[in-house]
Amino acid sequence: MKVHRLIGATLLLASTLIIPASGLATPRLVTVISDLHMGVGFDSPGNWNASEDFRWHEEFRLFLEHLNDEGSGANDLILNGDTFELWETVENDCQYDDPSIGCTEKEALARLERILTAHAPTVAALARFASSESNRVVIVPGDHDAALLFPAVAQRVVQAFGRAAIRIEVRMAGFWASADGKIFVEHGHQIGERANQYAAWPSPFITHAGQRHLERPWGQQAVATFYGKQESHFPTIDNLAEYGTGLGYGLSSSGVTDTGAETAPFLRYVLFRMPWTQFRVDLDAGDVQPPVWDLGATRAQGTTFLSDSLPDDHRFKSLAVSGIQDGRVSQMMMTLTDAEITAVCDYRAAVRRSRRRFERILTQFDPQGPVVTECPRDPATRGGAFDYFWRSRDLTFLRQLQRAQQRLRERDGDPDTEPIAVFVHGHTHLVDWRQRVLQSTSQGVKVISDGFSPVRGALTPVVVNGGAWQRSITPVQIEALKKAHTLTDTKLFETLRPEHLAPCYSFVQIKPYEERPDLPVIRYWQNGPSGWETAATCNMKPNLSSGG
Repeated sequence: MKVHRLIGATLLLASTLIIPASGLATPRLVTVISDLHMGVGFDSPGNWNASEDFRWHEEFRLFLEHLNDEGSGANDLILNGDTFELWETVENDCQYDDPSIGCTEKEALARLERILTAHAPTVAALARFASSESNRVVIVPGDHDAALLFPAVAQRVVQAFGRAAIRIEVRMAGFWASADGKIFVEHGHQIGERANQYAAWPSPFITHAGQRHLERPWGQQAVATFYGKQESHFPTIDNLAEYGTGLGYGLSSSGVTDTGAETAPFLRYVLFRMPWTQFRVDLDAGDVQPPVWDLGATRAQGTTFLSDSLPDDHRFKSLAVSGIQDGRVSQMMMTLTDAEITAVCDYRAAVRRSRRRFERILTQFDPQGPVVTECPRDPATRGGAFDYFWRSRDLTFLRQLQRAQQRLRERDGDPDTEPIAVFVHGHTHLVDWRQRVLQSTSQGVKVISDGFSPVRGALTPVVVNGGAWQRSITPVQIEALKKAHTLTDTKLFETLRPEHLAPCYSFVQIKPYEERPDLPVIRYWQNGPSGWETAATCNMKPNLSSGG
């Protein structure tokens, strides 16, 4: 296997010893956690900054101790992106006239230093874990900590772990894979049309005035400033289980009636953060086919297509309609590709069916809400035989798997690498626990894995989103809290703190294996009746009388 090029003697030594060993002579437990978002820390002793999402040093320490015991000291722990919150700051830094220009290496280092100081207990806990037996820790950069791809920033992170640095690595390739290539892990912001995608990942840089800066993706430009302003008043506005849904709640809570020039980028952001995992996928054995949308008739609707793609109870709907009426989003329809329109039409159809069936498996909006209309279908694909609406999701992940496979071929210098069996991602904060890979047996249908296969009827490859190692809340839970305490959006989000959210932290595990990995399972580290323990589901609920 090729040893990856790293920066500096410390990183080179770490890389030499940290060749991933899953699938080799000594099987190892693989655990993937995402989106810790360790940020600016405290404003004053004991007083967290409102934007700080990672307030769980003690829970994390206990989790690492449990993981060390569970894996008998033979663990590969993958921190899969957004470990460090390097987008948010309390300083007036990284400010440039061009909104596409982000931090320089020096500015990113200054942000990192504050984070390392603020989260010293967590850094120490990771160092102890990495020092135990043969444990290893791999840090995969994500969109919020893309600055780790600056060489000096990566080197500083590794050095922060002191003597344990020999067991800790920043993956400069932007992904982690097992030595046999059967497990592939990446953060997920580069998948499909996601808003925080970088143009040249894993080289997220642009040059300005002779200096190298981070690029700021359009999604960051559109919403990062908004979230930054909102968090000082509403500390949990970015703690929703599907990250993008916080935009609508933030606008509602702050009483915004006009989003001005931001209407078009906000609308694009809303339309293309599609939480497919909130829907139930029926066991159709491949018999039900996807419909063919009449794209000509759909395009002829003009910007009405955009407003009709949001349910009437969507908190951005009225703002979108206002922007459409005064022409602020007139250019957007013309820029959409056929694939993008097809994806929106697929998603609309899934929303429509779920709400018509009152499918209470949904976690991201009320299944009893108003039903959206379908896009016009080709007449030959009308009827229930053409009600498979997950085609766009499947194609998106199949393309991503093809890109991942190519990266493994390049890594190994081998055109015949083993096919990826398990693909793990994060980024959206929304766990895949409602969709399972199923297998028919003589005893009936058996759940054998979390996640889904984008190849219909196949068991592998399995794609799974482990959510965030964070406390989060769903819109359904928000509505329940509002009803129980008779609160408006504004009053609830003024009151709600991360400490009030359910003490459950999700992660993905793949058991040690000899030849082929077991399929992945999602687990939760939660505070149950017997103390901190792992569980198959989160059994806790948000509670305004706890924490905070």
